[in-house]
Amino acid sequence: MNGNHIIRGAWVAWLMLLGFETLCQISLKMSGLDNPDFNFSPTAFARTLATPWTWIAIACYIGAFGVWMTILRRTALSAAFTTSAIVFVAVMIASWLVFGERIGFWQLLGCAIIVGGILALGKDDADSGAS
Repeated sequence: MNGNHIIRGAWVAWLMLLGFETLCQISLKMSGLDNPDFNFSPTAFARTLATPWTWIAIACYIGAFGVWMTILRRTALSAAFTTSAIVFVAVMIASWLVFGERIGFWQLLGCAIIVGGILALGKDDADSGAS
């Protein structure tokens, strides 16, 4: 396997994780909107399980688990876990697009700090030769 194939595979895995995790959070929000009176009763759980969005979220959790196991097989845990924080940024953008949620200055600053932190920590990993 050449280096370009490995890099391309890593990008695909990270994009899949980002997609699964983001869709999962959007689905859980949709499920919550479909079940506004959720109260931890058996009836409330049954109503929630009858919502398609709940099943989409469960499928996304399973998909994310599989992709995460693939990423961890090839990446140092410290680097992978840190990089996974990009999901916060993706969910915020998706919430804005899907639900019209407001993104203010402080949220944008937080996103910039997350991305900057990921880039800074990735640089340390690259310099140290971590795998």
